[in-house]
Amino acid sequence: MKQLITARMLMPAYAARFACIGGDCEDTCCAGCHIQLDRSSFLNYKASLDPELRPLFEKHVQRNPGSTAHGDYGTIGLKDDAWKTCAFLSERKLCRIQERMGEQALSDTCAHYPRTILECGPLQHVTLTLACPEAARLALLERDAFDPVTQPETVSQDYVGKIESRFGFSLDVMDDVRTLLFQVLAIGEVPLASRLKVIGLFCDRLTGLIQTKQIAELPAVVQSLARDLEDAETSAPGAGQGVFPDAVPQAAAKYFLVGREAFQTPHVRKVLDEVSRGLGFHGDQAPEDAELERACKVGQERLAPALERVPWLLEHYLSNEFLKEFFPWVLGSPSRHYATVILRYSLIRLMLAGRAAACEEPLTPIELAETIQVGCRRYVNDKGFTLRLAEDLARSGWDSIERLNTLL
Repeated sequence: MKQLITARMLMPAYAARFACIGGDCEDTCCAGCHIQLDRSSFLNYKASLDPELRPLFEKHVQRNPGSTAHGDYGTIGLKDDAWKTCAFLSERKLCRIQERMGEQALSDTCAHYPRTILECGPLQHVTLTLACPEAARLALLERDAFDPVTQPETVSQDYVGKIESRFGFSLDVMDDVRTLLFQVLAIGEVPLASRLKVIGLFCDRLTGLIQTKQIAELPAVVQSLARDLEDAETSAPGAGQGVFPDAVPQAAAKYFLVGREAFQTPHVRKVLDEVSRGLGFHGDQAPEDAELERACKVGQERLAPALERVPWLLEHYLSNEFLKEFFPWVLGSPSRHYATVILRYSLIRLMLAGRAAACEEPLTPIELAETIQVGCRRYVNDKGFTLRLAEDLARSGWDSIERLNTLL
């Protein structure tokens, strides 16, 4: 029996507006990856006597032998078709389980996706993954998408991730730091690149406190952040805006190439092919540095007028990453978390420039959101990719604040 909780949860406005568009979605989430099952759903499916679903349950619902967790008790396998779709996805791109057994029969994953729910102390925080096309449109294209709201939600207890205290900091302090950095990211008067550099310096200093066991000095590091912000506010207007330094294409192109030829839905494949064409990729061969730099320059020039229509686009992408991952506390140390976010951000920017270079007309806001959505689906939300990225960062030295700043 599932344990449900009902509570008023904190979320950005776009998450409160979200509703799945089902069969009208251009990029179904029911394809390309195994779907984990909570124990209650697994047992319910295995006990089903539904004449249409029972043979599918027997064939495609499998126990996960490597897990003892309630929320990761089993998996749904995929059909051997071109899309690698869920075995329960109908021809109308709707779920057969929901059609025949009701919405209450959906697994935790299927019922709550694309939501991420994190509990910090008494409060639950809700965000959505931008790998979902509808979530990406709502988060990236509406100016007020990240206005905070609360509303009641009923969710499975097992779906809620719990934030634990780390490095000797209390949950209250961790939440204060998370909120502070999110507020810094939202300071529109300071160029985005400058905001990110200030945040990076803070994460570097915070990691230093952790490594030297001097966490009591956190107030001094916060004061340093305030001084860094003052310096950033007095920098030249627009400094760092629209700059795409040579380091970005070289650093990001190798990651774009990793796994690009792996399975993709037709929607994802279409966008990746346009990006590849714009950047000068030839099959699985990256272009020469000079060719890549020229392509990026063309892309940046064509991207600029498109971004004028949604000037908050990149800030909103980063805001969602900060909230979804409880930045900077989840992906290793604060400095490692920052490095991972920045390299993924560089990859998103490379994709936007590549697609813009492939098109004679400026990208529409919908195409901008679509490009980021595909980047999130293929790279940002891929746990294996993130793990390889973190390992590569440490091995290559790209996790140093000095090298990361060259990407901004």
